[in-house]
Amino acid sequence: MARKAKPHDEELPFVALMDTMTNVVGVLIIVLVMIGIGLAKSVKKVLSELPLVSEEEHVQLKEELAKIDTSKDPAEVAAETAKLQKELEKVVEALKDVEAAQAKNPVVLEDLDKLIKQIDALRKERDQRKLTVSELLVEIDKLKIKLDTTPPYVPPPGIAIRLPNPKPMPEQAELQRVLVSEGKLVFLREKDFAKAVEEELKNGNADYTTRRETVKGPDGKVLMKKGSTGQPAPVRKLTFDPLKMANFFNRANVGNRDVKVEVLQRPNSPNIQLTVLPKPTGGETVEQARKMSSAFRSQLNALKANPKAVVWFHVCKDSIPTYLGARDLVDLDGLPVGWEMWDKPSFTHPIATDYLVEYTPPPPAPAPPPGTPPKPTGPPPVVIAAPKATVD
Repeated sequence: MARKAKPHDEELPFVALMDTMTNVVGVLIIVLVMIGIGLAKSVKKVLSELPLVSEEEHVQLKEELAKIDTSKDPAEVAAETAKLQKELEKVVEALKDVEAAQAKNPVVLEDLDKLIKQIDALRKERDQRKLTVSELLVEIDKLKIKLDTTPPYVPPPGIAIRLPNPKPMPEQAELQRVLVSEGKLVFLREKDFAKAVEEELKNGNADYTTRRETVKGPDGKVLMKKGSTGQPAPVRKLTFDPLKMANFFNRANVGNRDVKVEVLQRPNSPNIQLTVLPKPTGGETVEQARKMSSAFRSQLNALKANPKAVVWFHVCKDSIPTYLGARDLVDLDGLPVGWEMWDKPSFTHPIATDYLVEYTPPPPAPAPPPGTPPKPTGPPPVVIAAPKATVD
């Protein structure tokens, strides 16, 4: 049997070299893998720390980048940078001078701030005035247009009036009042309505009456007065609930075809007043009153039988021509007549004080504090009596 041949000694260094090269290559591969892992982590960290940019911002950044002039020579850029650096140094020196001046006199800059604020305020005021002037100019233009398009004023035709010839009021005259308003004539007949209302109040309807009293004099005796029959009758005082009383007479529909009558409490008083209001469809125009069958002419004919009757016109300013036409009709009938200007299309008449409403007077004024000097009292005021009513 042949013997196995022994390896040669020169083969051993080659095997060792191959082992060494294999180890080196493996280490290099591991290093490259580690470097790749580290680089991936770094890239991920950088990307995660970058701010989010929208599409619009990305487009804007690209436009700004495109504006940068990359064709400039580095020498020119360096020269511009040096120039800007010198200007910056000048600004820094100026700031140092300002700081030094402020340290010496701090009031200067405070005054400067005040002046700047005043200038801003004046600018705002100027702008506001400009706006006001512009608005006024627009308004002037509008007024000019209106003025150019407005027809010339034509005054109404003149009214011929007769000067009054005052005469004394007849003895125990009974005024028959006529309201002249909105171009219509309305006989008020307030005394007839007041009599009817007082007759109703005298009954003391339980729907609105709160108290019934018999009036006594200082001596404790019952006061007496002349009754409707001419015989003495005790003086009685009835007190009513003002709201219930007003509602009662409103439901009763006191009045006639020409007027409506309201029975109300006088303002700030326990007294009652009757108010006569023309209805929208009530009254007659002058043209209607001229007819012999008119209610106005019928009423004038009835007044001829009363020697104490005086026709008294309450004339509102919108109906002076109506009054003048009606005045001619009264003069034709020979009735005494008078008139006065009137400021409201209604007439009020007081109700007798035997009938009152519940009323709580306001509390008296507080007394002046102690030590208050009394008010100086001069001579009594001069009272000028109102002129007496006359017919004309």
